Amino acid sequence: MSDRRKACPDFDLRLSMIRQHAITVSGTWFLWINILFSAFILGRNYFSPESLAAGPHHPRHLLEISMVLILALSAAVIFILRMAPDQQAPWLSKLTHWTMFCLSGLWALCFYVFIASGDVRIVFPFSALLIFTALISLYFDGRVLLSFTLPVWIVILVCNFVYPTTLTALNAILYVLMAALFESGRRILRSWFVLAIRREQENVDLINQLKLLANRDPLTGIANRRSFQLLLEKEIQRLQQTNAELTLIMLDVDHFKKYNDRYGHQAGDECLINVARCLESAARNTQDVVARFGGEEFIMLLPDTSPQQAVAIAERVKMNLQALGMEHKSSPISPFVTISQGIANCVKGTSAIRLIAQADAALYQAKEAGRNRWQSYQPED
Repeated sequence: MSDRRKACPDFDLRLSMIRQHAITVSGTWFLWINILFSAFILGRNYFSPESLAAGPHHPRHLLEISMVLILALSAAVIFILRMAPDQQAPWLSKLTHWTMFCLSGLWALCFYVFIASGDVRIVFPFSALLIFTALISLYFDGRVLLSFTLPVWIVILVCNFVYPTTLTALNAILYVLMAALFESGRRILRSWFVLAIRREQENVDLINQLKLLANRDPLTGIANRRSFQLLLEKEIQRLQQTNAELTLIMLDVDHFKKYNDRYGHQAGDECLINVARCLESAARNTQDVVARFGGEEFIMLLPDTSPQQAVAIAERVKMNLQALGMEHKSSPISPFVTISQGIANCVKGTSAIRLIAQADAALYQAKEAGRNRWQSYQPED
């Protein structure tokens, strides 16, 4: 239950971001539809004989003004959406939202003119086509969709009763049926949209979990050897380009086989987990990487760290482990768990394999010197 609650804010945020991006993409297409429809009505108004024969009391000038405004507004917003440097900027979705509201008012004025002029034959098919086109374009955002369709719907229904015709009752029934179809379609399309985003989010979460498993040691939760190798290669490349310093500390739990033989493998796993926590607490910042190198071996990648700073970290590891006081009665050097450490400093021209070998050699020297200590790499004469 707690994991699901944690995932909900991520899903809601992702859904909001995708909705914002979708409104600018689909909104652009719908604006082109508005340009096409308004151009058609302007052409019909100018070239249809019936329109030219309209009397002086028919408010045709309002129709022409509204269509010209739709053309200009749609073209201007399309230009802004296309030229915006950040296509996912939140202000683009807000601009599209308010544009749809303004276009709705202009279309409502257009249908008022049609009904007031007695030209009702085009009202239902044209309004149905416009509204369902809006549904296809804007179904994923209910606020934007309703801000466009609701004013058109209200004006048409009111005008049908203010300017009664022989088809008033039939028109009312048709608009009620269209509203039912519109709402059912909106619900279905939105459920598909949310389901698609949810499936995509689940896939993203699964990929992230797989990446985490591929880069993390399953027992201790710290970086594994594969992840460490990749990070080491990157740090060495950075060192070749700058004057930064890089140090490794290779660590090995002293007499860990004897610990397992005495306390059991489950206790051994707990011991390794505690050692990993000690190493993490000794690290200075998020740049320091603690990894499990294999078995009871660990390694610390310390970018921008001098040999003297690495010695201070090695001492801190020793003190942290001593403070933890894990019993190890089978150890010939201490009644508690101890650790040996080898320190190697990277210089320009040193490869990753060579640096690891130097840290391993220093670790061997520490073991030869009696264990429970650190040793800096000393090249053999």
